[in-house]
Formats: sequence, structure tokens, C-alpha cells
Amino acid sequence: MLHDLLAAPPTRWRTDWSTDGESPTGHWDWVVAMATARVDGRLIALSGGSDQAVRAWDAATGQALGEAVTGHWGTALTTTVLDGRPLVLSSGTDMTVRVWDLAAGRPRGEPLSGFEDKVEAIATTTVNGRPVAVTATGGALGLAEPAVQVWDLTTRRPAGAPLAGHTDAVCAVATATVHGKPVAVTAGNDATIRIWDLTTHRPLGAPLTGHTDAVWAIATADLGGRPIAVTSSDDATLRMWDLTAGRALGAPLTGHSAGVETVTTTTLDGRPVAVSGSWDQTVRVWDLASGRQVGPELTFPAQVQALTATPDGRLLVGYDRGVAALSVA
Repeated sequence: MLHDLLAAPPTRWRTDWSTDGESPTGHWDWVVAMATARVDGRLIALSGGSDQAVRAWDAATGQALGEAVTGHWGTALTTTVLDGRPLVLSSGTDMTVRVWDLAAGRPRGEPLSGFEDKVEAIATTTVNGRPVAVTATGGALGLAEPAVQVWDLTTRRPAGAPLAGHTDAVCAVATATVHGKPVAVTAGNDATIRIWDLTTHRPLGAPLTGHTDAVWAIATADLGGRPIAVTSSDDATLRMWDLTAGRALGAPLTGHSAGVETVTTTTLDGRPVAVSGSWDQTVRVWDLASGRQVGPELTFPAQVQALTATPDGRLLVGYDRGVAALSVA
């Protein structure tokens, strides 16, 4: 279990609950993806691991819910609602995206298939009133060209041709709204960030450049009424991007001493922040308005590969065999 979380007091964060591989309900390998959903009024935390298991937890107490879904390496997780039912989408090295009905605790329909490489990332949104998923694949296993594909979740079919342009594996995807239109933001090993209009499947502007190594994760947020993206990279930095103007916002966010594997966005004391997790075994919080780190870093017993924020203000952290829920003390 995770007890003394921070390297240096004082801290404003406390550990509400944690679990690790010593528990019969815990992961026994890296936790690489996390998401949340609300089911029958209860907030659920979801974790996907390199142990080929997707697990569900009560986000308030850390109680394991049901049996793990096994046999499917959860490299990415996201949630959505279809026909009033909460769903989780998980991807794995089996080159499928599986769709699970959370309330029923079982698969819903056939997996999304036809991929030619493992699916590295998934995001969901709505286009013209229809729920869609955006998947990022290609290059990681050397089996296919990089590809970003939009899927109609009602029909389980691709919605148009792949969004082509990246020259290496696409590792990250997020969604946002720009000028009232749904967009996807993608990035990967070619160190570029691309913005796609999901109504036309065309790129919005030129690729955004600035990172000097692979981009591992993207999170979107609203900053002063403008949609922005925050990216984390193997170059040990984070960068902010104005999605409306298609340009960088400020200088890189620096402080991590190794590649930044994951990033999420949330609100702290009424201010938008980014939270990043790194191979340097720390989690850092960044004020998006000032571009400065907030408080001391949080130190973990292993590299941090997954983060997500909950609607009730918690931070969920995934690392080697562990999941922890933190809240502001």
C-alpha cells in the first residue's frame, strides 16, 4: 500500500485509498490507463494494466467491484454514454477496441476491429448528434502505417477514411470543441500535434511543433474561455497549445527529470490546472494560467504511467501494480 506519498511536507494532498499487487484484487503489473464513469449514482474508477486486466473500483472507497475483465491488455481506456447506458471502451495489443456495459458488467456488442496495429489511444465525443470514438494506431508494432480513425459507436463502423498525416506511431488522442465544432487532437512519435475537424475529417491548420521527442499524452481544457491542449513528452516537458489560434501558449513547463508519460486536467481552488506523471516517479501540478508548478511534487515508488481526475475532485494515479486516489487535504 501507498502510505507516505510525498517526498517533502507540507502537502495539501492526502491519500484517500490505494491498492497494489499484494492485494488479490490488485494489478500485478504496470497500470497504464485510467478512466472514470458514473453508474447508478456511484462514481467508478477504472484501471487497465499490462497484466491484461481491466478493473473497476468504487472511486470513493477503493473497494474492488466485481471480477477483473481479463485477456485484453488495457493500453487505453475511455468512457461514454450510449442509449442512456454508461460504457467503457478499452484497447489492447490484440488490435481491437472492446465496448463494455458498466451497469451490466458485460460486453456490449462485438469489438471494434479491423485494426492493423495495436490501438494506443482512444477518445470519445459527439458528432452531429451521434456518439463517436477516435482511435490512434500504427507504427508501434511495425505492422501498419500510423492512422487515426473515427468510429460511429451506434453502427460500430468507421466513419469515413482514416485521418492521415502523422509519420510515426500515434500515441495520444483527445477531443475538444473549437468554434462550436468537435475536434480531435492527436500526437505521437513524430513529435507533432495535429488538430482535426471531426465534421469534415480535415486538419485544422498546420501541425504544431516544439516538442523534441515523442508526445505520449494529451489533455484538453478551457482557459479563459478558449479551448487549449496540454501535451506531455519524452523530452521531459509539457506544452500548452491554443486550439483556436493553432499556436503554442507560453514556454514549455519544465521540472520533470525524465519523460512525461501522462497528463490530465482538472480544477484546483477554482483555477484550471494540469497534472503530469513521469518516469522520474513524480506527479506535478501546474497552474495553466501562469505556467508554474503548484506546490511540491508527489513522489511515488515507481514510474507514473496513468492519471485521471474525478468530477468530485480526486486525482487517480496508476503506477507499477498500484492505484491511488488522492484529494486535497
